[in-house]
Amino acid sequence: MACPPLALLLLGALLAAFQPALTKPEALQVFPGQVAQLSCTISPRYAIIGDLGVSWYQQRAGSAPRLLLYYRSEEDQHRAPGIPDRFSAAADTAHNTCILTISPVQPEDDADYYCFVGDLF
Repeated sequence: MACPPLALLLLGALLAAFQPALTKPEALQVFPGQVAQLSCTISPRYAIIGDLGVSWYQQRAGSAPRLLLYYRSEEDQHRAPGIPDRFSAAADTAHNTCILTISPVQPEDDADYYCFVGDLF
């Protein structure tokens, strides 16, 4: 019996005071066991990856958003307590993009995902 696909939705959360322009895919469909990659691209006119950090949040149906991780650089990234190492982030500096990777995807990863640009602290 085949597993049903999971719909992962990425939304840009523009909470920073100057609201850098973000672009993102609307939805991604993957199956359990596969790798999912969600991207958050920042207009370089507003900010450069590394100057400001990117926080990734997950929101399951009926629940509040929860912080997954914070990424500023390979040396400055932090996974929130209790978040498994299946969740990781990296930067594509050529495209000013932060990429959230979920590997392998699990059924409980069916959720909306948000990126926030700005410092956590």
